[in-house]
Amino acid sequence: MLSYIYQHCFFCNILNQESVFTDILFIDNVFLSQKDKFLQEKESLVQSIKLHINQKEKEENIKEFSDIFFNEWNDDDVDFDYAIKILLNFKKHEKDLIKNVDLYAQNFKYDQMDTIDQSIFLLGYTEWKVLETQKEILLNEMIELSKRYSDD
Repeated sequence: MLSYIYQHCFFCNILNQESVFTDILFIDNVFLSQKDKFLQEKESLVQSIKLHINQKEKEENIKEFSDIFFNEWNDDDVDFDYAIKILLNFKKHEKDLIKNVDLYAQNFKYDQMDTIDQSIFLLGYTEWKVLETQKEILLNEMIELSKRYSDD
């Protein structure tokens, strides 16, 4: 689930980074000096990303994501009921999470966080809202995920 949410946060963050589009299009041999072509290709890329971000989550998409990225796992090893509950609902809670992080964090804003940290926060917050998991358990899980995947 963290991978799925990370992908969402990654694409959301890309939209705010102009240099990323320049780099992506450069790889495809579309250069800033080709102004019309560059703007057309950039707009197409932006629309593709927005389409992906705004796509409504469906159980079959989640199952497909799992099959592609976790093909070495057996279906019995994945708690699909838990995954479905979280992944069908995380976008509903994203704006509320951003508002709360920006309100209560003293040294940073949500947009300043690393993508993996945004993903961990969003996963934990959604689990708290949807499954009503105890805060102490969630905080421990979020800390363990941060130790494993995040930086200092």
